[in-house]
Amino acid sequence: MTNLFQMTYLRLFLMFMTLALPIAIIIIARLVRPLKIRLRWKIVWSLLILIVVLFASLALPLTMRMAWFPEIYKQYHLEQLLPWLYYAITFLCILLLFIVGVDIVRFVLKCIYWIRARKKEEDKDQNQTEQSNQSEMSRREFLACMRSAGIAGSALVLTPAAVYYAKSRRVIKNIDISLPSIPGGLDGFRIVHLSDIHVGNTINREDIAGIVDETNALDPDMIVITGDMADGFPEQIGDWLEPMRGFKSRYGVYFVTGNHDHMWNAAGWCQKITELGIRVLDNEHEIVDVHGTQFAIAGALDFRGDRRNRNWKSDPVKALSGIPQNLFRLMLVHQPSSVDACFNAGADLVLLGHTHGGQFWPLSHLIDAIHKYARGLYRVGDKAAFVSCGTGYWGPPLRFGVPPEIDVICLRKA
Repeated sequence: MTNLFQMTYLRLFLMFMTLALPIAIIIIARLVRPLKIRLRWKIVWSLLILIVVLFASLALPLTMRMAWFPEIYKQYHLEQLLPWLYYAITFLCILLLFIVGVDIVRFVLKCIYWIRARKKEEDKDQNQTEQSNQSEMSRREFLACMRSAGIAGSALVLTPAAVYYAKSRRVIKNIDISLPSIPGGLDGFRIVHLSDIHVGNTINREDIAGIVDETNALDPDMIVITGDMADGFPEQIGDWLEPMRGFKSRYGVYFVTGNHDHMWNAAGWCQKITELGIRVLDNEHEIVDVHGTQFAIAGALDFRGDRRNRNWKSDPVKALSGIPQNLFRLMLVHQPSSVDACFNAGADLVLLGHTHGGQFWPLSHLIDAIHKYARGLYRVGDKAAFVSCGTGYWGPPLRFGVPPEIDVICLRKA
């Protein structure tokens, strides 16, 4: 066990040093270098920045690796430490965005000044030139100091706004989906789709209560949750889901696992979620009767569930087997990698999440390039898939350009 802990600490140290050092160097170079202060104070400021960056960067390897080493997570109660680390990361992300933005503006201005200078005649005498240069240098030094202070101050002021945007500004999206396989008896059937809530870290019991209230206010016929419910062990933060006992829907609440649920003891979370009155679909389906019209709702385990335990293998074929041919098939999965397999197995409509829509710009464009099913509605022949951008967020409480969402799927007879 001692060797295990030593190896764990070594890996954590190497991981967050790899993450932190490049960020720290960029920030120090862009903020500390222009300031006209004594060398010892520059060293002090540089060390402070380095400490903050190291502190914040520690959160990512802790979150990624503590699921492998639960003893450390539970022994040091990291569910209490990680929120502060992630708030620090939010500040650093905003700070870096400001630095990049300011550098881009400076580059454009330099190009404009260079073009103007080429058009001017240099007919000033040497004395005037020297005086002008001295004045210009003094002005540049002042602007450099003001720029550094402005960047740091703006990032500090905007961090609470970014946290609020990520935690509280959930958008209600209404999506009508019409398919030939949807029977007339289901026309107007409303499904509230939640995904990637990621309770833990900076999403707590109060946030879950807010999601439940907003969901119930939509008066859903059914509620579905497509994975990544948690980031943390159910023994530590399982009670944070208690408000979900208050979900109200006419035809039940259904859940399938995501990759993060399998990182943090999927069996424990499935048990907890079942105790809350939510039906966990473990490569299986249920037949739902809506005033005499029946349809099947099926769910498959996460695409990568068997990486942790061979008993947690995703099997869309098994989930959809045994359903009468004439029934509409609604399928729940977590990752885009499962969509085509679900279509091939007979699903008519697939609901999923995982991508977060990139969570913030410009990663949103990268997600669009990486995933075949990245965000929003996709039609494949007479079938369809809808990818949620996520009701919560992963990592730091930061969303920009891709707000958290609660989706209302309204089925329509084509």
